[in-house]
Amino acid sequence: MKNLWSAVSQSLKSGEPVLLATEVAGDYPGRSGLYDKEGNFLTGEDIGQRDNAGLIAIGSATLFQQWLWPRPGLVIFGGGHVAVPVAKIGALLGFEVTVCDDRKEFANSLRFPQAKVLTMGYDQAFDNLRLNSRHYIVIVTRGHIHDRTCLVRALDTGAAYIGVIGSPKKAAEMRDWLREQGFPLSQVQRVFSPIGLDINARTPEEIAVSIMGEIIREKSSRPAPANIEKIAGALAAKANRKSWSLITIVSAQGSTPQGAGARMLVKADGQTVGTVGGGLAEKMALDAALQVMDTQVPRLLEYKLDNTVAAQEGMVCGGKMTLFIQPIQ
Repeated sequence: MKNLWSAVSQSLKSGEPVLLATEVAGDYPGRSGLYDKEGNFLTGEDIGQRDNAGLIAIGSATLFQQWLWPRPGLVIFGGGHVAVPVAKIGALLGFEVTVCDDRKEFANSLRFPQAKVLTMGYDQAFDNLRLNSRHYIVIVTRGHIHDRTCLVRALDTGAAYIGVIGSPKKAAEMRDWLREQGFPLSQVQRVFSPIGLDINARTPEEIAVSIMGEIIREKSSRPAPANIEKIAGALAAKANRKSWSLITIVSAQGSTPQGAGARMLVKADGQTVGTVGGGLAEKMALDAALQVMDTQVPRLLEYKLDNTVAAQEGMVCGGKMTLFIQPIQ
C-alpha cells in the first residue's frame, strides 16, 4: 500500500493524473491498483478498468475507480492591475498561485500575499518553473513583446490552459504572428485570446472573474480531489508501526456534505487529513474509522441523512452516502 501511495504522490507532483481502482465489496476488499493516463498498470494489483469511473462491478467484486488529478497551479505572468484580483480569486478557489514580473514594485509579497512571487525576467521565470499539465497560465504583461515572449515559452509546456489578455484585433494579430513563426494550427488553437468568458467585463475585478470562470470551465473535466496530495504524501511517508484508516465516499446522492471521491485519512492518534463533510456525518465516519483500526476489517457503510441529521448538518433536505473505510498498515 505504501508503494502505491508513493506512486500516487510522485505522479501528482509531476502533474500527471492517475486512476486508482479499489475493491470495496467482494472477496478482497481494500486491494487496489494504480494506472496511468494511457491505462498502463503501474503498481498494486491489476484489478481495474481504465474507461470507467465510480462504482463498477467486475465479476463478484465491486470497485470504486477515481481519476486523481493534481492540485491545479495558476501561473500569472505580469503583476499589473488585472493580476491582483486574478491571484486573489485563484487562491480562493484552491489554486497554487505564482506571479511573475520583472518589476519589484509589481512583484512582491505585499502586493500578492497569497502567491509565490518571482521577481525576474519572464524567460528566467520559465526556466525556474516546471510547468506541466496541472498548470493554468494567464499572460497579462504590460506589452505585446512580453506577451509574445511568454506565449512562445508557454506553448513549449504541457499547460492545461494558456490565456493571453488583449482585444479581438490583438488576438487575431497574435495568431497570425504565431503561424508566421512556424507554429502549427494545433498549437495556435491552444491559446485563449481574448482571455476570459464574454460577460462584458470592464473593471479589473470583473475581468478577473471572467478569466477564472473560463479556467473553471476548462478545469471541470479534470477535478482535483481536495487534499489528495496531502493524503498521498502522508501515506507515502507513513511508518509501519501503527495502523491508520482511510475513509472514501464511494457514492453520494441527494444533499450530502461531500461528493463521491472525497477522502479523509485518520491517523492512529486521531489526527485527520482531508474531510468527508464535517459535522455529524464526519463524526459518524470517524467513529467507524477508529473501529476499523482496531479490527483491521474494511467496512462499506451507508449513511442516510434523514431530516433530523440533515437539519443538524445545515442542509435543506437529506441525502445518502456510502463510505468505504479501510485499514492502512
